Amino acid sequence: MTIINEHRPMNKINIQHLDEMFTDLMKSDYIPFEEIKKMKNTMGVYMIYSPEGELIYIGSTNKFNIRFGTDLRHESTHTLVRKLINQGVFVDRKAAVEYLTTKCKFLIQVCETKREAEALEHFII
Repeated sequence: MTIINEHRPMNKINIQHLDEMFTDLMKSDYIPFEEIKKMKNTMGVYMIYSPEGELIYIGSTNKFNIRFGTDLRHESTHTLVRKLINQGVFVDRKAAVEYLTTKCKFLIQVCETKREAEALEHFII
């Protein structure tokens, strides 16, 4: 088992760094769906909140423009749409996508590497 400690160089991911990123994320303002899908070739972590402010999903991506531009709109490419349909929250993909794109709120934290994004996603979960 590898133990990560604060004495490693900053290019290594440690708990303190993840905690700081999470704190920054939680202090940030919500970003509209349309703005996130314009973020070309940007990687990071996203948190999706219901209109009432309930956290409904945490994910990471290496390209926000693809994840929010196409993936999040299809049940075959994103688990959240499929879960919303399978749990009976929405009857079809169109209703689920409408809810996500127009009603939900989003927080994002940009990350420098895919490894950092995945580590932050796991840290938050």
